[in-house]
Amino acid sequence: MASMLTERQKKILSFIVREYSRKGEPVGSKEFSQKFFPDLSSATLRRDFFNLAQSGYLLQPYTSAGRIPTDKAYRFFVNEVLGDEKNIEEESEHWQKKIQKVKADDKQAISQSIKMIADFCGGLGVGYLPAEGLIYKTGLTNLFAHLAGISFPEINQILEDVELIDQRIENVFEDLMANERAIFIGKESPITRSDNLSIVSRYLPLGQKRLILLVGPKKMAYEKNLSILEAIANILE
Repeated sequence: MASMLTERQKKILSFIVREYSRKGEPVGSKEFSQKFFPDLSSATLRRDFFNLAQSGYLLQPYTSAGRIPTDKAYRFFVNEVLGDEKNIEEESEHWQKKIQKVKADDKQAISQSIKMIADFCGGLGVGYLPAEGLIYKTGLTNLFAHLAGISFPEINQILEDVELIDQRIENVFEDLMANERAIFIGKESPITRSDNLSIVSRYLPLGQKRLILLVGPKKMAYEKNLSILEAIANILE
């Protein structure tokens, strides 16, 4: 359980998730120590790496490789991100200044916003207007550009997810309304089946109910992407 982690182990996990999201490569203890914990002995850091792996937070893909975060590590990290309301607000304000405010009717606003999500986040942007039964999608090329090295069967699974996402969103919309902000890691997602994908969801309850989503790689930059969706939601509301 995350509550059993030491404060240092929590920091280690957060740094590893960020590093892996940024570089897409296993994180080695030596380089990691020099960058983030220069005053900590290598033996102590290796012990923390070992304990986090034993607890299911880190995985070593092959002998002599560094560590990569597991879904359990991503879930810990995402819960920390979602719980930091102040940081979400500050980062979303930063992105609002960068994003051109859309001035159009609901259909055009959602369409433009989804394009922004796809472009800024580097994934598939999805928008849903339940009152009109309309779903907008764009950014499939962006999504696959960030999914290098996946197998052919996994490509087929992702294409199937994209094809069926309209129906799945309609089926689970009531559940997605339960939280204004939500992040689903891999198999947690109610609208995709691929283990390589994650979902960032933002429900807009004011006025005409709307939903905006990012479908991206599991190793996405969660903090940045959540802030972008939050900024766009603030503009739309």
